[in-house]
Amino acid sequence: MHRTASLLFICILLSAGCLSAPPQQGETVRLITPPAGFSLFDSQGTYAGIIGNETPDIPANYSMGIVTIPPGNATPPHRLIGSTEFVYLIGGEAEIRCDNRTVTAREGEAVLLPEGVLQSIASVGKTDLRYVNVIQPPFAAAKEVLGDDLTVLAGTTDGVPVVIPDPGAGMAWDMGSDMMIYTLANPVLMTEMALPIDYSVAYAELLPGGSIGYNRLNGSSEVIFVISGEVEVFTPEGSVVRVPAGSAAYVPPDQVKGYRNVAASNATMLSVVDPAWTLEKTEMLE
Repeated sequence: MHRTASLLFICILLSAGCLSAPPQQGETVRLITPPAGFSLFDSQGTYAGIIGNETPDIPANYSMGIVTIPPGNATPPHRLIGSTEFVYLIGGEAEIRCDNRTVTAREGEAVLLPEGVLQSIASVGKTDLRYVNVIQPPFAAAKEVLGDDLTVLAGTTDGVPVVIPDPGAGMAWDMGSDMMIYTLANPVLMTEMALPIDYSVAYAELLPGGSIGYNRLNGSSEVIFVISGEVEVFTPEGSVVRVPAGSAAYVPPDQVKGYRNVAASNATMLSVVDPAWTLEKTEMLE
């Protein structure tokens, strides 16, 4: 399923936005450098938060972080009651259990686990498994059930994981010669998939020296996580936030910003937009 839209086409559809002047902003772009992380599941892995308890002043209806699991380790079977989990692999290889199914995922692939499923994630490659996870509603220890507590849950589930094996196989949005964006999960644009989430996730590639000019997401926040390279997020007010690989930036709703690749190689990043991205809420500004 591919859909390509040029930057010019977007501006034609949103001609009013292409001519509008950027408003003054009370909140601006913010760099998020994940902490060293803390131990998970009796030292089976570590978790470094991006959005959640580490950023209580950032309003979000999801939590987001980076999980690292050494080879041969795994998260124990557990359930997240009432919360879904989106997993995007940035390194290593995983075997992911979702109720009665087990799927294998490698770097660049993603899996969405429905709420309440019996799940576990094992590192089965030769290098550390590293993945970005997005949990909605935000993770809460009270909603995580594991160990002996699993036996007291009545009934069983048979959840089906949503597997996204290749970012390039998603909807493709041509942003000119410098940038390509691929939609991985979007409940508004991918209604046939019945995705149980309110946010959207996209994968973007930005060429060396390439940039995307000022744009604005009306009514939606954005978190970008830089997978490789180094990206600058700049605003009309003169603010410049440099985001290296492994770090993230939060962009509040309605904030005018642009992106620039300041690395000598291609930059790649994930974009999480909440509520989910649509063409109608996007303005490309001159």
